[in-house]
Amino acid sequence: MKFLIKDLSRMTSFSPARIRKWQERYRIFKPLQGENGYWYYSNEDYLVLRSIQQRLAMGQKLSQVMLLGREHLLAHLISDDFSERDWRIIQSAKDGDYPRLEKELGRKLQKQKFPQWLKAEIQPMLVVIGRAWEAGYLSISEEHAFSHWLHAYLMQLAAEFPTEGERNWLVAVYPGDQHELGAILHYCLLRYRAHNVRFVGMLPREELLRELRDGDYRRVSVSVVMPQPQTALSAFRADIKRVQPAVRIYFGGIALRKRGPSSKIFPEDNRRDAERLAELEGASGSGKKQTGAGLNNVDTVEAGAR
Repeated sequence: MKFLIKDLSRMTSFSPARIRKWQERYRIFKPLQGENGYWYYSNEDYLVLRSIQQRLAMGQKLSQVMLLGREHLLAHLISDDFSERDWRIIQSAKDGDYPRLEKELGRKLQKQKFPQWLKAEIQPMLVVIGRAWEAGYLSISEEHAFSHWLHAYLMQLAAEFPTEGERNWLVAVYPGDQHELGAILHYCLLRYRAHNVRFVGMLPREELLRELRDGDYRRVSVSVVMPQPQTALSAFRADIKRVQPAVRIYFGGIALRKRGPSSKIFPEDNRRDAERLAELEGASGSGKKQTGAGLNNVDTVEAGAR
């Protein structure tokens, strides 16, 4: 990782002036000057700063901490629990180096079936990005840019899968909820299984209802990531049934998982719907079995990624 001094300041709350003063007085960091004249700090420099921050919070005097030296501070780190591969992903997202990510993901996809690839590569990557954003390693703009790239990348892959029959399945996100990636993974999984499905993402409520009314959909999947009151979900379900009485509705996502089994939300039929959805995700008309994650699983990775 390469950080500007403002990045270190943002991640630790130490002012740039304080960090510069410590460097001038103690030479505790090892920044390198780039061709553009800016000084870049390494991941080790950040870890040293975090170690200093921890000891100051414990009540140690700055002079005592600095006497420990760089090597001692690096040998007694606060664990951020990021692997070397995680740091590469974070750096690529920070730099906007998406071709590098595509190349690595492409190599992995050649060795795995698509559902396993989604579960083993894409889901963990989303977790890493979400955690990096929450920890301050990535800015909101960097996290959003990554999400937009991944959205386009997955949709391009999904478009390559042939489908069977007429388009009769709609995948959407609950109106007002900006988190679409979980629903996209669900859409990709259905496309892989040859279902003729349309992804519309987050539409305004009336636009989504109009799409359902005008389209010949027999199933609709709705991803709910942001917590919603049961009354709002029940009212939305009633609106869907009003415009398309015969449609089968599947609700899924982290907001519902956190509230417990889906059967508690719509006790009359949602348990049966969830079981049927797993069957449909798991098999096309040829009866192929699914080993990846579905709508009720993929949304749980959306900590920060949109």
